[in-house]
Amino acid sequence: MPNPFYNQNKQSSSTPEPSQNMKDLYKMLTQSKNPMQIFTNIANNNPQMKPILELLQNGYSPEQVFNMVCESRGINPQDFMSKLKS
Repeated sequence: MPNPFYNQNKQSSSTPEPSQNMKDLYKMLTQSKNPMQIFTNIANNNPQMKPILELLQNGYSPEQVFNMVCESRGINPQDFMSKLKS
C-alpha cells in the first residue's frame, strides 16, 4: 500500500513531494487546539504511527520525531517542510 503522506516521484530530488493528504493533515494539526489528540486518534488506527506516538509520549518533541523519521528515510526535513508549507 502506498504511503498516504507523500508522493514519491522519479525526480532526482531526494525529498518527495507531500501528498494532498499530508498537506491537509499538517493544516489540521497546526490549526487544532489539541493536535496531540488528533495524532493519537490517527496512531490508534494506523499501526505504522504507533512508534511515533510512543516517542512523543516518551518526551521527544514533535520536531525531534519529525527530523528523526525524515532522516531515517533519507529525506531532508527542512526541504520536506518547505514543500509541505507551500
